[in-house]
Amino acid sequence: MRDEVADPLPSPTDAVAVRSLPPRPELAARALVATAAVYGGYALIGLVGVPGELRYLALVASFYLLPGYVMRGDPERARTWQVGPDGVIPRWSWRGARWAAVLALAVFPPFVFVFWWFYADVCHGHLGVLAPVLWIEGLTPAEGGLSRYLERLCVPHEGGFFPGALRFPEEWTRWGGLGIAVAAAVEVFAIALPEEVFHRGFLMSACEERWRPTRRVLGAPLGMAAVIASFVFAVGHLVGMAELARLATFFPALAFSWLWRRSGSLWAPALFHAAANLLMALLLASTFPRGG
Repeated sequence: MRDEVADPLPSPTDAVAVRSLPPRPELAARALVATAAVYGGYALIGLVGVPGELRYLALVASFYLLPGYVMRGDPERARTWQVGPDGVIPRWSWRGARWAAVLALAVFPPFVFVFWWFYADVCHGHLGVLAPVLWIEGLTPAEGGLSRYLERLCVPHEGGFFPGALRFPEEWTRWGGLGIAVAAAVEVFAIALPEEVFHRGFLMSACEERWRPTRRVLGAPLGMAAVIASFVFAVGHLVGMAELARLATFFPALAFSWLWRRSGSLWAPALFHAAANLLMALLLASTFPRGG
């Protein structure tokens, strides 16, 4: 059966239905203000001593609920953006899952080798590849932070290109091995999906009302809106941890944006996002073993 029949989600071309409506460029400013309010509120409640778990729960709730609230007067756009009006979880899409799998198969293998090469080089003290980042960091109050972070991270590095063994993160091995299922569920429903609903479904789509995509990239309509939403996504990561290295999330955010527009489903970037986080946890546990 074709996806268009089996899948209740809009197809990639259904964005035409929204574009046939009168454009609402004011939604871009509204979404950017809402995003600033979410991250500003997250920082503020941290300053007053709210525990980290409650802060993050409030952040996830905002990611899920705020887009539908802002778009409550425009249910047709909300439905196409997959931020409502019938619920906060986008309807499942096999098309989205397939696109996530395709990009993972294309990106993850070379990424693993680049990861091993990068840390084998950096942990031997060769920081030339990071010279531009270190120069920028030197212009900020965070000067020296990246070098100190790498020094701490590299202490357990075994020195070779390949890890000595494949090691699971400790939390994956809990509850008789069920910890990996719990970790996967947390990654999908408490991290990747709410972030994609908010940053791609809501923020990027709203910015496209002001900055319509003018070109196609490998079959997906992308433009300034994807860049802006990806930049905001990256800057948002600094609120929880003020390390300039976290701005590198800008680049996977562009891949998430491409998946959103290429597949027509928020499940595509959400599943790829979650899989990338799980892969990174596995690589870190294997490359930097701790406790013997």
